[in-house]
Amino acid sequence: MQSNSESDGRDAPVASHVLDETLPPVSSSKPVTPPPRPEDGVLKSGSTPIKNHRAVSNDFNAIPEDLDAQLVGLHAYISGRVVGPVKVEAFNRFFPDVPDRDAQPNGKAASDLVSNLNKAKCEEDMYEHLVSYFNALCPSGLDFRDKHAKPITVFEGQDIKPDIIVYAKDEDETIEAMFEVKYNEADDPFDDAREGFVTTTIRASKTLGQITGYATCHQAIEFRTHAFSALIFCTYMRLLRWDRSGVVVTDKLSFDNPLLFDFLHRFSTATAAVRGRDSTVTTARFDSPDLERKARDCLECGQKSLLNISVGNNNYIVLKDQEIGSRSPIGRSTRCLKAYWLKTNGLVLLKDTWRVVSPTLKPEHEIYEKLHKKQVPNIPQAHLGADIGKENDGLHTTQTKRCLKDVEKTLDISLRTFRHYRIVLEYLPYSLEDFKNTREMTIVFRDASIGHGTAATEAEVLHRDISNGNIMFKRHADGAVQGYLIDWDLSLDLNLASNQSAEAQPERTGTWQFLAIRLVQPKEIEKPLIQDRIDDVESFYHVFLWFALRYTAHELDSEMLTARLHENFDAMYKNPKTGKPYIGTARRANLKSGDLNDEACFANGGIQEVLLRMRHVLHQRYIDPKYTFGNSKDLEADRKAAEVKKVAGLKALEDSNWLPNLLNRILDDETVDWVTNEARVDHVLGKLPNYVSRMPKRKTESSLHSEGSRKAARKSGNATPHNRSIPN
Repeated sequence: MQSNSESDGRDAPVASHVLDETLPPVSSSKPVTPPPRPEDGVLKSGSTPIKNHRAVSNDFNAIPEDLDAQLVGLHAYISGRVVGPVKVEAFNRFFPDVPDRDAQPNGKAASDLVSNLNKAKCEEDMYEHLVSYFNALCPSGLDFRDKHAKPITVFEGQDIKPDIIVYAKDEDETIEAMFEVKYNEADDPFDDAREGFVTTTIRASKTLGQITGYATCHQAIEFRTHAFSALIFCTYMRLLRWDRSGVVVTDKLSFDNPLLFDFLHRFSTATAAVRGRDSTVTTARFDSPDLERKARDCLECGQKSLLNISVGNNNYIVLKDQEIGSRSPIGRSTRCLKAYWLKTNGLVLLKDTWRVVSPTLKPEHEIYEKLHKKQVPNIPQAHLGADIGKENDGLHTTQTKRCLKDVEKTLDISLRTFRHYRIVLEYLPYSLEDFKNTREMTIVFRDASIGHGTAATEAEVLHRDISNGNIMFKRHADGAVQGYLIDWDLSLDLNLASNQSAEAQPERTGTWQFLAIRLVQPKEIEKPLIQDRIDDVESFYHVFLWFALRYTAHELDSEMLTARLHENFDAMYKNPKTGKPYIGTARRANLKSGDLNDEACFANGGIQEVLLRMRHVLHQRYIDPKYTFGNSKDLEADRKAAEVKKVAGLKALEDSNWLPNLLNRILDDETVDWVTNEARVDHVLGKLPNYVSRMPKRKTESSLHSEGSRKAARKSGNATPHNRSIPN
C-alpha cells in the first residue's frame, strides 16, 4: 500500500479538458425539475438529483425488497471484492506516519475492557465500555458515540443504525467511520485461516451484508472517496477500508495490540481527505449577495444549503440535497447533479463518477468530442471533462486492487481500478418518464435511436447501455420534444476494441434489466461474447416494453404487473458453480411469443404497433426453425417459411437505420390510433410474494464475463420503500 501524503489534494493540479465553455444564461423560467422530497423530510436514495435521472448504480428494481433479501444481496455484491486478511501494520500505511507520539496504549485499560466485554451478557452491554475505551485511547479530534438505539438516516427503505459512530469534532459533526459490534464470534464473516477468507454461513453472510449496507450508505449520503469502518467482537476487532473497487479487511486485532493505538492515532490526526472526505466538495460561499441570488434563482432552491464542486479551475454550485449516491457498494457511483456554473451563470448537468481504468474505455469527454466531430445528432453538448485529484495520491484512484500484494494467500477474485472523474454536460430537464403521451414517448425513443445508430456507424462508438436513465429530452418553445441519448462513459471505441482480444474487453456491459437476451442466457454467460450494435437495438425494445408496462394504459392489475416486471426484467439467477448471473426463461419466451404483450393488452394503438413490429423482427435472433419444426416432411413448408423470415429479419437488423425508420413509419401512419388512452399512467406496484428470491442488481462498468459483475439500473421505479431496521 502506498502511504498518503498530508496534502488533501485541494490544490493538486487536475488534468482537465475543455470542450466548450459557451453556455447561455438560464433564467428561472426555464422548466426545471427539482429533486423530490419525501413527506417526512428524510432524503431516501429514491430521491434524485434531476427528476428520475439517477446514476447507478443505482437500482432500477421496481419492487421493494425485504430486509433479508437486501442483506443477502449486499453480501453477493461484495463477497468477490474482499481483500484480506491484511496485516494491521500494512493497513495502517493508508495513513501518514505520526512519529512524535506523546502517549502509548494503556495495558490496564485494555485488560479492563476485555474483562468487561467478557462479562457482557448481550451486545448492548458492550457499547458503553467500547465507547469509553476508544475515546480515552484516541487523541483529540474524534468523538466515539453509542448510536445503536436511534437511526441516523433512512437509506433504501432501511433504518441505518450503526452501533458506534465516529464523528469529527467540527461544526458539521461529519461522520468519519461506522463501527459495528457483535456479541457472537459466529457472526464474523471473515476467517483468517479459510481459503478465500469470506465465510458462507447464513448469519455471517448477513453480517457482511449489514456492514456493506452501512458503508454503502456512508459513501452515498456524503461526497467521499472512500470510507473506514470496524467490526468488533468480545476479544478482537477488524479494520476495514471501502472504496469503489471493494473492501480491504485486516486480520484479527486484539484490544491491547499497539497497532490498534497506532491506527487510532494515525486516523485521528490524518486530514479529512485521507479519512475519505472529498476535499473538492465544499460549502458554497459567494463573492456577493447578487451572485448568490442568481445561483439560487437558477437552481430554484430557496434558502436550502448549497455546495461548491470544483472541476479543474471551474466551480459549480449544487443543491446539497442532491448528494444522495449509489446504493451499490462498488462500481462507478455516478451522481448526476443540476449545477449552476459560476463562469457562465447558467445551468449544466454535472456528472460525478468513478470511471473504469481500461485500455478500451476512454474518458467520457473524449467520446463526446469524437461524437460531435462526426456530427452525431441527439447527444448533449459536453463542456468540460476531467480526472479529479492526482493520479497516485491514494485518494481519487481506488486502492483495493493494489492491496492484493499484502495478502499472503492468493485470492481468486477479479478487481478493477477506478479513477474519480467529472464531466459537465448540457442541461436536459426531462427524463424519459416525464413524457405526456405515448406519441411523445415514441418520438423521444426515435431520436435516441438515431443518435445511437449514427454513433455506431459514423463515429464507430457503441453505446452499450441503452436503459431508462440514459434517454432524456427537452421541450422546445413550440412544445415539440427532442430526445437525447446520454451517458457514454461505458461506450466502446470500436477502433480500440479491434486491437483487443475478446477476453480482454469489458464485454456485456449494460443495465441488467435491458441487456440483450443472448448476453445473459445460462449457456452463454461463460463465453467471452462481444456486445454488438444489434444487442443495443434489442435493448431499445426491452426499455420500450418496460415503459409501456410501467407508464401506459393496459389491463394488468397491480399484483400481476409487479410479478411480470420482476420475472421479465429483474429476475437474476446465479450459476452455483461459477457464481455468474443469468436471466430466467421469461424474457426470452416473451420476446419469442409476444405472450406478455398479449396479456397486457395495451390500450393505446401506437404502443401496440411499436411493440408488435419491433418484436416481429427482433425475435428472429432467437428462432431456430430446425429445432422448432424438426425434420418432419409434413412441416417442411413451415420450416422453410420460418427460415426465410429469420434471414429477412437478421438482414433488416444489419441496417443501422432500421429502428428509427420503423418508428417513423409508425408515427406517420394515419391508421395508427395514437389518441385513445394516450396519457401517461403511473401504475401502483405491489410487493413480490415471499417465495420469490430477491437479489439486488447494480449498474457496473465491468464485464458480466468477469467475476462478480452485474449492471443495474438507474432508478427505483417509484416504489414505496418499506422502512425496516437493519439489525444491530
